[in-house]
Amino acid sequence: MVGYVIRPFNGKWPRVHPDYVDPQAVVIGDVVIEEGASVWPCAVVRGDLSAVTPSLGGT
Repeated sequence: MVGYVIRPFNGKWPRVHPDYVDPQAVVIGDVVIEEGASVWPCAVVRGDLSAVTPSLGGT
């Protein structure tokens, strides 16, 4: 089940590997969450000005 919010910004959709994204997280725009990364409660990952790529071990 996906409980977190993903939405586009300027026509770019996030790409999210489902390892761990908390249901209260928000992921917006030019974001690539790679395998092994995690996004914790109430976090906002925003790729509005440039790309954001959390990777293995990143939180």
